[in-house]
Amino acid sequence: MAGAATAMVEDSLVASVNPANGVWVGDAFDLGLSIFAPIRDHSASERGDDAGPAIFTISPINEDRSQRERFYIPGFGYNRRIDERSSWGVAVYGNGGLNTVYTQNTARFGDQIPVFRTECEGSFGGGGAVEGAPPDTAGFCGNGDPTASVDLIQLFVVPSYSRKIGERFSVGIAPIFAAQQFEAKGLNAFAAFSNSPGRVSDQDKDYSLGYGGRLGVFGLATDWLAVGASYQSRIRMQRFDKYEGLFAERGGFDIPSNWNAGITLLLPGQQRVALDYQHINFNEVDSVGRPLDPNRFVNDCALPRLLASQTGGVFGDAGESPACLGSDTGPGFGWQDVEVFKLGYQVTLGSFVLRAGYSRGENPIPSSEVLFNILAPGVPEEHYTAGLSFRMTPALSLDLALMYARNNPVRGKNPLSNVDASVLELLGGGALPGVVDTSDAFGPDPQDQDITLDMRQYELSLGISYRFAAAER
Repeated sequence: MAGAATAMVEDSLVASVNPANGVWVGDAFDLGLSIFAPIRDHSASERGDDAGPAIFTISPINEDRSQRERFYIPGFGYNRRIDERSSWGVAVYGNGGLNTVYTQNTARFGDQIPVFRTECEGSFGGGGAVEGAPPDTAGFCGNGDPTASVDLIQLFVVPSYSRKIGERFSVGIAPIFAAQQFEAKGLNAFAAFSNSPGRVSDQDKDYSLGYGGRLGVFGLATDWLAVGASYQSRIRMQRFDKYEGLFAERGGFDIPSNWNAGITLLLPGQQRVALDYQHINFNEVDSVGRPLDPNRFVNDCALPRLLASQTGGVFGDAGESPACLGSDTGPGFGWQDVEVFKLGYQVTLGSFVLRAGYSRGENPIPSSEVLFNILAPGVPEEHYTAGLSFRMTPALSLDLALMYARNNPVRGKNPLSNVDASVLELLGGGALPGVVDTSDAFGPDPQDQDITLDMRQYELSLGISYRFAAAER
């Protein structure tokens, strides 16, 4: 039903959406497995004919498709009545598929800048200098794994308690315990622009634990209308210490808060129509929501670092900078807050329960943030779902669901691919900040390289549901 579950009472995993619903579920057990297949790719154009010097350019390519395209995501739920007015439960579920692996391309640094120009293996230059390219005298190349990839896995354990208020309403609370695993490869070319250069890429897997909570309310406003609402706090996670030079806030990667509200129409013929609204606050987590300011990043971090390394510290500055990767105010992925509308339909026909759904949300990635989001191209806006349950017995059901998310290409400029300044002005701005002004040398320009991100998704979910006692519906 496309996730429209805030005011629905169907299974014990509902605590992940609204913990107030559990007291109406009864004694229940649910087990599921989703096979998730996101198809991610990006393309990169040539720079404009009149482009000036460049800091960083993805080598032009028609399509670079992420290699890993299948993920297995489990889910488990259990709900148990304490008495006629309260129940407890636990839901365990994962987020996966946030893995991209690019192996086909190379990266160019310092185009039209004498001495600095080179080309490195890997989409983000993580490998060594390409054979035949100018020598890497500035030390741009990462000289490590050329494969550009990130891998993020999240697991949530959510115990819950719900209690009736009167005969038609309930409230619920659910502490959330979360675990994350992360690994990045092929990004060492950006180590020079980090406050912790040894902890940007190729550091194996790192783990973090955290906690948060969710509150919810649910009620039967009338015999034909159910209402619900829920709020999930920001989940405070431990920092990824091995990658404190990559993420803003020295490796911080909290899970943003969100809230949702919904209604369900209880129609004749055992039909249900559910409508949900969800708001996700990506912007409150700096590593996710802070944008890349190319002028600040280059003028206050990249150029001073490069000049310091090439002049033995005579010019430039190799010290920590709040504009560099890993700082409290360093660049993130630039994801915007999003709103999502979800519509679901359900009908019971004998031993079968048939379902369909549609959701439409906002793309969190603005066109100005396409460069870093090659690694995390979460651009789909529309999801279509369908499924059914087959009741083998009054207690046991088998569940099947399908999901398709249509592609939604997002095209934007590479802000590091074209400098609106001469080489002398560029180097002077790094050597003599405040004397030579290059504060607006980087920004959208027709000569910039175009980058296009795209993703479509497929998912097959299988499940088993068991009811130990009849639930109140």
